[in-house]
Amino acid sequence: MSALSLRQAGYAYPAGAGVGPVSLEVEAGEIVLLAGPTGSGKSTLARLAAGLVQRHGKGAPRGEVRVVGVEPHTASPGELVGLVGFVAQEAGDQIVASTLGEEIGLALARWEPGARAARVAEVLREVGLPEEPGRGTGALSLGQQQRLVLGAAIAPRPAVLILDEPLSQVDPAGAEALVALLRRIAGAGTAVLWVEHRLDRALAGADRVVLLDQGAIRWEGPCQEAPLPLLRELGLELPALRALDEGLAAAGLAAGGLAARWRGWRPPLAPLGAVLREEEGLRWSWGPGTALEVQALSLRAGERVALLGGNGAGKSTLLRLLAGELGRGRPHARTQSVPQEPDLTLFCATVGEELAYGPREARRRDALDRVRVVSEALGLLPLAHRPPPSLSRGQRQRVAVGAALTCTPTVLLLDEPTSGQDLAGVERILDALEGALSDGALLFATHDVDLALRRATRLLLLDRGRLVWEGTPAQALAAPPSGLRLPPLAERCRAWGLPYLEPAALLRGQP
Repeated sequence: MSALSLRQAGYAYPAGAGVGPVSLEVEAGEIVLLAGPTGSGKSTLARLAAGLVQRHGKGAPRGEVRVVGVEPHTASPGELVGLVGFVAQEAGDQIVASTLGEEIGLALARWEPGARAARVAEVLREVGLPEEPGRGTGALSLGQQQRLVLGAAIAPRPAVLILDEPLSQVDPAGAEALVALLRRIAGAGTAVLWVEHRLDRALAGADRVVLLDQGAIRWEGPCQEAPLPLLRELGLELPALRALDEGLAAAGLAAGGLAARWRGWRPPLAPLGAVLREEEGLRWSWGPGTALEVQALSLRAGERVALLGGNGAGKSTLLRLLAGELGRGRPHARTQSVPQEPDLTLFCATVGEELAYGPREARRRDALDRVRVVSEALGLLPLAHRPPPSLSRGQRQRVAVGAALTCTPTVLLLDEPTSGQDLAGVERILDALEGALSDGALLFATHDVDLALRRATRLLLLDRGRLVWEGTPAQALAAPPSGLRLPPLAERCRAWGLPYLEPAALLRGQP
């Protein structure tokens, strides 16, 4: 008997969209990766497997879902924690306790006090959080929130663990540690269903991949056999080193031949314009100690500045301070900010109304034209009449970015803008920002070092609230600063003396 079994299972939302029918088996000790384009139904399928939409949804479930023979939506709360551990995309929505220990301990309510305390300490170590059960949950970064929710999910050692985008808010070191943790959990007999967009790292950690498209399974099989043409068709991230090696073999090229194609090439330097924001003495404390202390920061027209650093390094705090949200007075004119959680900015009945709200409030005569241009750039036209809550997280993120762009900001502050996006969505957002901010400046926080190296003009690296390094992507590639972990393809490019570009661009040679 499979640990997790879905037989002709599906779910239809009242608006008509949904997923299925899908049949899928996950064995004890197996990690199955569920991947697909933004909006393909991955999160719905994960919630269906956990029994959540059957309990709380307003749509129509169908088919059969069983966890070790039990229908999860029929289990009592006490039984359910031993059956299914579930980690949602919006981890903060799952946190209900005021301290780390209380949050993890809720799932261990039936354990003896001594055993419960020992397990809480063990879980905190496993997920990389401070071994301080009394520490408050209120000041955790989003990545730390994800670690905490994961800890609460694995604490009672459930038969099945279901994760929805667990890498989306964690730094590279944390992502590597998380993959290793999932391997240990599976090795102890837990079945893992893992929804993820960051495929390069996830494919290396899972046993099998299921590719979902428009609510149906397009392909499933061993991770190392995932077909690159289908990944490209679906707009998903390719395993970069595999794509490069296969391209080299097909072209009959060796490393030296590829390097020769790029010898002497230098990336074009984008001209920078006037200084748009200049700040000094950026400081903030959430409690005892200083959470952020940056002496000076400037942003110039034409800049695309990536803000890097581990979870809790102060990236979100810096963005919020620049946005005027943390006691430094009113935000600057023509500065727009989009937080990590898109739902904090979405309040209109439809996507179209959301995009039009800002320019209409400003009484702009070109409001409709602006909405059309931004909608086309971000692929939002088909969603114009949909209510934002009916969209996937990745789609809601694009709506939030679009709503900021329709206000024609001079400076745009984005916190993890590509979270929940497939590769096509990531490129669409960055292309839209390039077009809309040609005379403005972008400062964006991200854990995606690949994205920062490819699309930023300048990198800022934070560590424990301090700015410890800044420079260009080329400088970071030539001499990586301490604390910046390069992606595997970047390491390969550095070793071969290549610029850092996606495999297809590298194989084409100099433009």
